[in-house]
Amino acid sequence: MNTSPSVVNGKPAVEGQFPFLVSLKEPVAKMEPDKFVWKNLCGGSIIDTKRVLTAAHCFENNEFYYARHPETLRLKVLIHEHFNFPANDIAVVLVNEPWVFNENVNFIKVATVVTDYAEQCVSAGYGRIGHRSKDSVSPILLSAKLSTMPRWRCSLVWEMNMNSFICTDSTIADVARGDSGGPLLCYHTGDPNEVNDEGVLAGVVSGKNFDKTTLYTRVSAYTAWINNGPSGADGRHVLNYQTQNKAINLLSKVLKYSDGKQSLLLDIPRLKDILMI
Repeated sequence: MNTSPSVVNGKPAVEGQFPFLVSLKEPVAKMEPDKFVWKNLCGGSIIDTKRVLTAAHCFENNEFYYARHPETLRLKVLIHEHFNFPANDIAVVLVNEPWVFNENVNFIKVATVVTDYAEQCVSAGYGRIGHRSKDSVSPILLSAKLSTMPRWRCSLVWEMNMNSFICTDSTIADVARGDSGGPLLCYHTGDPNEVNDEGVLAGVVSGKNFDKTTLYTRVSAYTAWINNGPSGADGRHVLNYQTQNKAINLLSKVLKYSDGKQSLLLDIPRLKDILMI
């Protein structure tokens, strides 16, 4: 099982092709105070001016760090209240300051109808270009066309109900280490939320692989949850990242790579420093 995917056998993305893609990063080396070398940890997709859709399992460990930065924003993460990997592997990141949309930063509409997708879909992200831990990490955004499988066939492989999952054939292209939470985009879906066949966010990369298939959280199965958030009032599934004396911060900026490709960068604090409400 692999729970931290990235694109395998992908091709370099065209600049501006995925303006909604968010990269959640962690520092792996400290060059000098407040300056780090960053590693891609998870992906996400902007779905409106203040929300990013990603995977819940991106927030289940302590591998996140905080950084000091003068441009501090408040960040809230909503995790599905029944998350038990791979079930309900979905989370919404809320930012206090809205995104400013332009040709390089924009949102993607989410799928609203549970259906089998007849055409190839597309996944995109950064990270390792193979499944092995020693495989190199791509410095640029990669995308790959993936063939989805009908629910009945997926059910035979996974031996569970697939109405809240999508699975893809990973024989030729796949996701691997580095981009859990990233998007699975499907086109010509007939979904009422898809305009001019521009595609919808159909799945969130869960990253569980088995028998040449890869599992995704089916976005359309969680439309009500995405709009309303976790049920219950105890707040155990709401993580708040906010600035206090320790300067626990969220950084939001455009990270420009050497080849000119762009992605949004969110730096997530260590979970032990999060205020739980």
